[in-house]
Amino acid sequence: MLSKKEKKILTLIKFFPIVIIFITALTTSTLFLTEHEKHYNGQLQNIRNTFIKTQQIKIKNEVDRIYEYISFHKKNSEKKIKEVVKVQVNEAYSILEGLYNNYKDTKTKRQIIKMYKASLRNIRFLKNRGYFYVYDMNGTNIFHGLSSDLEGSFLYYHKDIAGKRVIQNMIEKLKKNSETYDEWYWEKPNSNKVQRKIGYQKLFKPYNIFVGSGEYVEDFENELKDKILEYISNIKYLNNRKITILDRQGNVITTKNSDLVGKNLYKIDKKNSSLYKRILSFKGDQSKYISVNDNTIFNDTKYKKLTLYLRSYSQWKWVILSSFYEETLEHEIETNVNVLKKGDNKVLTNFVLIVTFLCLIMIILSLYVTDFLEKSFFKYQKKIIDEMQMNRDKDNMIAQQSKMASMGEMIGNIAHQWRQPLSAISTAVTGLKFEKEMGILEDDNFIRGMDSIHDSVIYLSKTIDDFRNFFKPNKIKTIFQLKDTIQKTLNILSSQFNMNEIYFVKNIEDVKVFGQENELIQVLINILNNARDELKKIPDDRFIFIDVLKEGNKAKLIIKDSAGGIPPDIIKKVFEPYFTTKPENGTGIGLHMSKQIIEDSLQGTIEVQNNTFEYKNKEYKGAKFTMTFDISN
Repeated sequence: MLSKKEKKILTLIKFFPIVIIFITALTTSTLFLTEHEKHYNGQLQNIRNTFIKTQQIKIKNEVDRIYEYISFHKKNSEKKIKEVVKVQVNEAYSILEGLYNNYKDTKTKRQIIKMYKASLRNIRFLKNRGYFYVYDMNGTNIFHGLSSDLEGSFLYYHKDIAGKRVIQNMIEKLKKNSETYDEWYWEKPNSNKVQRKIGYQKLFKPYNIFVGSGEYVEDFENELKDKILEYISNIKYLNNRKITILDRQGNVITTKNSDLVGKNLYKIDKKNSSLYKRILSFKGDQSKYISVNDNTIFNDTKYKKLTLYLRSYSQWKWVILSSFYEETLEHEIETNVNVLKKGDNKVLTNFVLIVTFLCLIMIILSLYVTDFLEKSFFKYQKKIIDEMQMNRDKDNMIAQQSKMASMGEMIGNIAHQWRQPLSAISTAVTGLKFEKEMGILEDDNFIRGMDSIHDSVIYLSKTIDDFRNFFKPNKIKTIFQLKDTIQKTLNILSSQFNMNEIYFVKNIEDVKVFGQENELIQVLINILNNARDELKKIPDDRFIFIDVLKEGNKAKLIIKDSAGGIPPDIIKKVFEPYFTTKPENGTGIGLHMSKQIIEDSLQGTIEVQNNTFEYKNKEYKGAKFTMTFDISN
């Protein structure tokens, strides 16, 4: 028999989907058409932006490739110098070696060296810049291919502009290695200009002399620049576009119009000097885009709106650039816009057809699904009711088992608590009876015996009150002291822990909280009993630490033990219902119920983690439960 509420649910299941379909279709259509209009306008702008972005990427790639080409050759220029001079010096060395091998038995050293100097005198290389020099290992020049007046000069201590003793340095290196590279600063021939030079020397041990040669880095790089510029000037891109290179002073190094090469922009086009300053304003190796209305002497077209990409090469103080005119893209942009319009009309027609078709399909499916859901509703309703009843019975049974186990343990605790006072009463009564029978009972002994019996009875009564208060079904929330609650818990459990030689270390501040005290005692019993079961497994050092701390307006109740901790693979599961590590007598609901009590009855939190700590200069590891509550005044 269905209730009115269930009948309403079934009616809603039947008709609600159809209403939702129509509302969804109408809303979707409205949103689609609105967004489609925005999207269409956005696409028109995107087409323009995409074409411009594509061209920007193209000119960037063109400039970046030239930059990498220049960087590669510049980076390898000194390596190339070393290779060239080494090849030349090795050839000169081979000449000396050949003369020595052919005439060492028939001619003197002086004669062979004279022949060697004659053979080197007219040898030039590196476009007539390169020549050879020969020194002995004392620093005296034997031969100089460019300045014969230096021959015979003692140059061991000669210094270059940087203070380096050039010949002495060569000799020191050749003493360690028979061939070596070196660099120094030397005055260029027919010039007062001092430049950096890279050289190579090779020792001829039979005569203790060495032959060498060098190349000015600047001369080699100038030759390299010419080759690079020749390569760049031969590159042609689409739309007859070419790379332009300027130096920082505004001199045109290479460009499309060869008539401008070698001229200074600031002098031949003064009206655009501010633009050229903007183009040439770089610090180090940087790159940038610039958009301008082009009225410069470079512009030989009808177009004006120019986009440039520039990148500086600081080592040579060059600025590399490429550009395009945005107006040249208009035809391509218009073609794509027409394609977009045709596609847009087709999209709108297809959308209307698809929405209509989908609405019909969804209505048919909804009717089928609602019929299926109605049948399934009755089927699962019965199944859920049956399962709920089974789970309720199961939970009641487990809860009852847990309660009985708890009560059994409490009865055991009562027995242990009562054993000592009952023994004291028995001893006192037996003693008094014996003294009475023997006629030696004195008033003082009688009063002392009665006091002992009275104290024991009071202790038994207090124990009964502690246990009775714990089992009292009190659901009233009150403000209570955590210190008192912890002491009540320890009074209930003390016998079991004393028997197992488990010691408590307490550090408790005066803190009041609001909630059901008995339920917090139950939580503490659950946690402490679990700790007791684990501590029983270790031979000694059985400690439980209880701390109550204030942190602002929060109170933290921390319980940790020295039992070694909870295995990492199960620590995240300890608060789950029915999870237990005690398959023989565990219910798996103790810590789960504890978490519910802390969160629901005390509006607090509880968490667990493994913790390593020190106590009396010894390190321990164990589980750490942290409960957090609001402090009450």
